[in-house]
Amino acid sequence: MSKVLIGSPVRNRAWVLERHLQSLHQQAVHKQFRYILNDSEDQTEHILQEHRISYLTYDLGKTYGHLRGQYAYAHLAKLRNRLLEEFLLTDCDYLFSVDTDIIVPEDSLEQLMHNDKDICSMLIRNHPQIKAHNALIRGQHVPGFSEGVIPVDLTGAVYLIKREVIEAGVRYADHASGEDAPFCEQAKSLGFELFVDTRLRPVHVYAEGVELIAQLAAS
Repeated sequence: MSKVLIGSPVRNRAWVLERHLQSLHQQAVHKQFRYILNDSEDQTEHILQEHRISYLTYDLGKTYGHLRGQYAYAHLAKLRNRLLEEFLLTDCDYLFSVDTDIIVPEDSLEQLMHNDKDICSMLIRNHPQIKAHNALIRGQHVPGFSEGVIPVDLTGAVYLIKREVIEAGVRYADHASGEDAPFCEQAKSLGFELFVDTRLRPVHVYAEGVELIAQLAAS
């Protein structure tokens, strides 16, 4: 049976972490957890402990804020790369990299595994005011007629990664579009394929009281 390591960097997410973890506990797959705790000042660590979630403390200082728009992509790249290092210490077949403000649907992780792709994401909406989401084809959002498992050039936030991708040395890096962009570009350059399953649309808790469900752009 395939094993999945579930993980993400996490900082000051007590306001949503309970819901996030509950949605992951309900996934009927053989799973382990490994979070990278970064400079949290709220109850995040306590919640991880209550849920018996394995975590590693990796503090990068408080120069950059934890709120949306304050992130340092270079720091996020370091945290995510540390998670990749932790993954390689396990015998897991997949890494499910999922941001801690995302609530995944029941059985959705099993569906990603069933898709059997190198990298395969669920579809989330990125912003409450604009029609932007986490899957792009040649710089454009996935069109409305694309329903199912479709190839993309860029994705992030909530995606399943095969072990072979990480073993090949694919890593995150600082980038103006976010640390996921270099990861995807490097994966493609090494011959790995990226997909999004547009049937799987988690809740993205953009901020307290702001919950987003992805809608495909009009064709």
